Amino acid sequence: MFDPSKLSPQAIAEISELMRTLTPEQMMKMQSLMHNSMAGFDVAKEVMAFEQSMPANFREKMARIMYMTNGIEVPNQAPSPTTPIAEPKNENEARLVILQSVAGGFMAPEAALKVLFPN
Repeated sequence: MFDPSKLSPQAIAEISELMRTLTPEQMMKMQSLMHNSMAGFDVAKEVMAFEQSMPANFREKMARIMYMTNGIEVPNQAPSPTTPIAEPKNENEARLVILQSVAGGFMAPEAALKVLFPN
């Protein structure tokens, strides 16, 4: 589970800078989605629609920050796979995406181990 108290000052600064790229409406929508998700509502469809309104590369930039927080170095411009990977629908599919990334040379095996087994 993600523990925000363990973020480095640099990571906090990067997240803050990234969040400033959102409009006030996007911030309110994100907060609403997070609230509803924590309350147990299924917000998957709303999140997918919301992601379309995000600034370019927002998701990739946030992922890079989170990887770096866990000690995984990710280049700013990761090579794009030749075959698009469908968004995983569950944890097992997400694991398969990670394994496919290793098999395709887009992720180091050591980095995959850290993602799959963080503790």
